[in-house]
Amino acid sequence: MSMTPRQLTEALRRLGLSQVAAARLLGVSARTVRYWIAGTYPIPEAVSLLLRTWLDDQRHKRRSGRGL
Repeated sequence: MSMTPRQLTEALRRLGLSQVAAARLLGVSARTVRYWIAGTYPIPEAVSLLLRTWLDDQRHKRRSGRGL
């Protein structure tokens, strides 16, 4: 399932990641992340899946009381 620029922005906010930090973790340039957020380039499916995995993991850890 693809991710919209708005969903990407929200995912980064929920994960507590800046655009630069997200770029480092994803192995892309900060410019690429800015392009995704602006809708200039489509967000790759692999990035969408990885971010959703991180969000699910974060929710699971919070529910189990382990924090992130």
